[in-house]
Amino acid sequence: MAKTVVILGGGAGGVVAANVLSKTIPPGNRIILVDRKESHHYQSSYPLLMINRRRPGQVARRLDRLQKKGIEFFQATVKRVLPLHKRVETDRGSLDGDFLIIALGAEHHPETVPGMAEGSYNPWSFEGACRLRQKLYRFTRGKIVLFISSLPFSCPPAPYEIMFLLDDFFRRRGLRGLVELTLVTPEPSPEPLAGPKVGESVRKMMEQRGIELIAQARVLSLDVARQQLILDHGITVPGDLFLGVPSHWGPAALRGSGLTEEGGWIKVDPGTLETPVEGVYAIGDAAALKLPVMKVWAPKAGIFAHYQAEVVAHNIASVLNGEKPSYRYTGKGA
Repeated sequence: MAKTVVILGGGAGGVVAANVLSKTIPPGNRIILVDRKESHHYQSSYPLLMINRRRPGQVARRLDRLQKKGIEFFQATVKRVLPLHKRVETDRGSLDGDFLIIALGAEHHPETVPGMAEGSYNPWSFEGACRLRQKLYRFTRGKIVLFISSLPFSCPPAPYEIMFLLDDFFRRRGLRGLVELTLVTPEPSPEPLAGPKVGESVRKMMEQRGIELIAQARVLSLDVARQQLILDHGITVPGDLFLGVPSHWGPAALRGSGLTEEGGWIKVDPGTLETPVEGVYAIGDAAALKLPVMKVWAPKAGIFAHYQAEVVAHNIASVLNGEKPSYRYTGKGA
């Protein structure tokens, strides 16, 4: 009997899972990918989009192109997931599957920091990166402050990448001496998961390029009228342009599903990415994965979602081919 695999989310993990399944499952089975947007946006290129080294059309692909590979695209907003029934309720009706792959990513909540939504640009969104592209082109002098509101957030290296790209962007325009760059983070040091040697190396590179780092900082609010970031311990950081990484939460559609833990992240087996409900998997930013030694969040980034998607897709394909699933996620990322 034909089976149906429903994939929620058209980001890196969801698209990889759909592509792998299309090549590995027996003919006659269905693959349905659900996303509220018509296009996939390649988030790793947002920093390059900001500084005009990519155009919006270069980092976007229509998801209905997947239909050429036999993958059904269903454009809808996921409202609720009923894992025990493997049912998904959307604003366009319900879908039932035999397997569910949840790759809905993380939600952005700028409202957790007063003043953030109205006073800063969000470089973690496609729309925010496009707006920044226009703003940075006109920015010729002043202070740019990039701040991280809370942990965890997707793509931990990105804030440092952005600061180095901004440094290069203004140097190429002959404006670096007129532009100050400051990064504010709750992390104890740059790239803490990469270890102290990497952190110290990044810190030195920032110093060499005149990029200010304020670490172990808790952001309380953004005072739009006075153009300053308010930190704990009475610290204020003035700025002319603020880039804010909003708080990341697990998908709202999963709250009340019984699959989530603190923060709304989905509980999974670290090896198979299967949730407590058989046949229901979660990958990418939405999955609650922690490093066993450090007891901190494993990096939430597209490359990790990619490898997780491969593991899940191959295991589902094994089941549909009458084989024992043997693929395991080992924390691989590059």
